[in-house]
This record gives sequence, C-alpha cells and structure tokens, in this order.
Amino acid sequence: MLEESRTQVSSVSVWYKCLASKDIKVHCSAKGDDLTYSWTSDFNTLSQLENGISTLTLNKGHHGNVTCYVKNHVSQSHKTTVLQPCP
Repeated sequence: MLEESRTQVSSVSVWYKCLASKDIKVHCSAKGDDLTYSWTSDFNTLSQLENGISTLTLNKGHHGNVTCYVKNHVSQSHKTTVLQPCP
C-alpha cells in the first residue's frame, strides 16, 4: 500500500485591488496540498475559489484588517493585510 505524501501549508499571500466601482477584491493564495481557505468571520460575503486563489469581494466601506486562513490535513497558516479605503 502506497502512502500519500502531503505538503504542509506555506507561502500564504494576501493582496487586494480597488475596482472602478470602489469595491475591493481581496485575494489569497498559498502552497500545499488539498488547501481549504476561510476569511475573517465578520464579513457577510462569500468567497470564490479559482485557479487556487481565494477571492473575497467587499464593498467600498470595508477597511482595516482582513485575515485569510489556509489549512489542510498537515498544517494551517494565516496572513493578515490592512485594507486602506479606496481613493
């Protein structure tokens, strides 16, 4: 029987971009196998996962800390970024 090797969560990265509508798209990516993403729990919005990047869309009123949590069966990690108001 072959044992599956799994890699731990590493290189968590969070970045954001202001949209023309003044909404904010916050992105999170990480390295590892079978990753599960979650975000700071006080946002009343759903995230999308595409090409291994989790994206959260927030309205223009959000600013302050946003944390992306990433986990798998081996380990977990997180990264926080500070959102500035869009110009």
